[in-house]
Amino acid sequence: MGTESDTYRHAAEILTRGESHRVWSLIVTIFGDLAQAEGERISGSALTRLVGLMGVKPEAMRVALHRLRKDGWIESLRAGRGSLHELTPYGRAQSAEASPRIYDPVRSYPDRWHLLLAGTGEMSGRAQLEAALLTGDYLSIGPQAAMGPGPMPGDTGALMAVETDRWACPDWVRAQVCPPPVLAQYDALHRDFTRLVAMLDADATGLSVPEAAALRLLVVHCWRRLLLRHPDLPAGFFPDGWPGSKCRGLFCSLMARLPSPTLNRLESSLTDPDSVSAALS
Repeated sequence: MGTESDTYRHAAEILTRGESHRVWSLIVTIFGDLAQAEGERISGSALTRLVGLMGVKPEAMRVALHRLRKDGWIESLRAGRGSLHELTPYGRAQSAEASPRIYDPVRSYPDRWHLLLAGTGEMSGRAQLEAALLTGDYLSIGPQAAMGPGPMPGDTGALMAVETDRWACPDWVRAQVCPPPVLAQYDALHRDFTRLVAMLDADATGLSVPEAAALRLLVVHCWRRLLLRHPDLPAGFFPDGWPGSKCRGLFCSLMARLPSPTLNRLESSLTDPDSVSAALS
């Protein structure tokens, strides 16, 4: 937009590092954070200005909205000369399912786990195992085995199932859960979040309402997209030195420093070019 404050520009540069985000995924983050409840809608004009703060052009936003409507995530309706956009029931359900993993200050996990094993060359068991892995709840630990949280399912079919409250995780599994490139991304995110917390502590009052909202959404998006690159597992499944828990603590600190605005306040600030009210004063 060209009129952003220095605080916002520097903060956004920390989070993007010159990279562009997938616009459709960014829009999912926006609705999941700001308009997840039934009946909550964001106008097309406000959404255009909001994603513009994140470096997204209107053409790219329209393409992303078209994809999300086609995939059943977003519904759009005319409102006068403009449009209103909201999550579909499917979109709300998906967002609600992911929210605890994203926003919970501390993750809790079941005491018991189960192992599913498919036989060599046994096609029905392998098909069951592949279907279980597609849910995102299981960790693949080889071509014939997967591990999942909680008690084993009631109907295991052609799969052998073992339930346990004791397990050991060797280094090769840890590296599979969080390979070196992902571990490096966590280290980078930890540095970025640390810098951003210090920056906001030094100067947060210069952010307008739209800038604070856009910055919050960039934080959520960076955290969300990294989390979803691996299964939701306890720290014992990750390599030594994995800073995931520290990143979660910094993320929660940033959420406290960048509280979510009401939709009415955000709409008003985004559709009024003269709105420069400080968000955190």
